[in-house]
Amino acid sequence: MRKALVLFGNEIERDALIDTVIYLKRSLGFKIEALYVRDVDREKIMTTPDGLIMAGRVPLMLQGWDAVEQAEMDSLKKCFKDKGLEEELVCDIGNIVDVVTDHMKTCDMLVIGKNDILGEREINILKGNYKTMLLIGDRPLQKMEKIYIGNDDGVKVNRSCYHFIHLFPEITEFHSFVINRDKQDKNQLIEYMEQNGKKVYHGELNHNKYEDVLAKVDEADIFIMGNLSRNYFLEKIVGKNGVKLLEKGKAPIFIG
Repeated sequence: MRKALVLFGNEIERDALIDTVIYLKRSLGFKIEALYVRDVDREKIMTTPDGLIMAGRVPLMLQGWDAVEQAEMDSLKKCFKDKGLEEELVCDIGNIVDVVTDHMKTCDMLVIGKNDILGEREINILKGNYKTMLLIGDRPLQKMEKIYIGNDDGVKVNRSCYHFIHLFPEITEFHSFVINRDKQDKNQLIEYMEQNGKKVYHGELNHNKYEDVLAKVDEADIFIMGNLSRNYFLEKIVGKNGVKLLEKGKAPIFIG
């Protein structure tokens, strides 16, 4: 049985994440582990600009934070109940990357929500996670008919496709495209997919405006892309397209 670890936290589009859980469970037969992490690193935000902890106010701030987290977990449990989900919300305490890494040992895929700007929480998980990830923005995963691949024929997207076809062997058709580059006579990713019994419709996407690329990607039920480099903050500064897709794309994003 396929198993997904679903991390709940500060995502804005919680309903989209829960609707994705419902689809994974009821339509695809996934076992679901719902996780909420009380991050021990939260005290870091309670420092002054020169790095000194505001010792007198920290206890009160932590108490307030505890109340907020408890209210958030209570709200999640109510959402589960209202939507007929019987899964227990597991609460763990620790460094969020370490906790997720440990829980992923028994899971096939990590599902997390994303906002329009990737925060330190999401970036650290992206850098540290060692298995498949599904990132959900304002649109849930509700069907798997249009599967798009951002295909630069690199090793990262090849790895993502490898994990996708082994996790979802029932999917047989894919739409692959390269952006503003002539189609290659030989694309090794397409060759790999076809030798595994997959049909791939490949083409070039000629768009000079990035908004047009986003619009094309957002047609997909799932968009498969390769992971980014480990220097996410540098890529944000120089405006790399992969970061923009992760942040602004509405379609669920699959990274292997």
